[in-house]
Amino acid sequence: MDNPVRKMVLFNPRLLSLLKQISRDTGIEPDDIINLALYELGRKLGHVKSEARKVPPPIGVDLLDEVEPSPPPSRPPSRPPKGRVQKAAQNRPPRPPQQHKQATDTLFIQLDDGPMIPVRKKVFLIGRGSKCDHIIHHRSVSREHVVITKERNGWFIEDLNSANGTWLDGEQITKHKISGGEEFNISNHVLRVNIRAG
Repeated sequence: MDNPVRKMVLFNPRLLSLLKQISRDTGIEPDDIINLALYELGRKLGHVKSEARKVPPPIGVDLLDEVEPSPPPSRPPSRPPKGRVQKAAQNRPPRPPQQHKQATDTLFIQLDDGPMIPVRKKVFLIGRGSKCDHIIHHRSVSREHVVITKERNGWFIEDLNSANGTWLDGEQITKHKISGGEEFNISNHVLRVNIRAG
């Protein structure tokens, strides 16, 4: 962290406490949290310009799955008569144990012919910089090239406005939902992704 930024955070104990808490919760270094926050703020304010390109939807992915359904209107529960409460509880079949398939899915990445690496963080940074979770030592790769994130509806890969871009099937992407089996081009490198059920 640069000295002016460090001094600014240290002078504000609430910001320092928040930064430490986010770092503990996500496993991301404080410097990277500040970098990601500045990048997002710069993008929202229009200082960081990313070209939007039309990308065809991936095969086998229903785009309607990504739309959040609106919650049903809340209604106060009606109370049954007192005599029937115990009887209804006795006749109720036991609930099957809930299965959280998506929570146990693990994403694996493979760069070129390297080993398969499990992604064990919700925010996984790939690039040339020393703070990245997976470092690609090549000058054509940006310091922070792409980020892989685990979101509520799956895994996503997002280009961080890199110099040479991130590509899938000859099309440059900005953000893409990972379905498994894709091969992304990061400059001259091939990044393969697979999702395995745990």
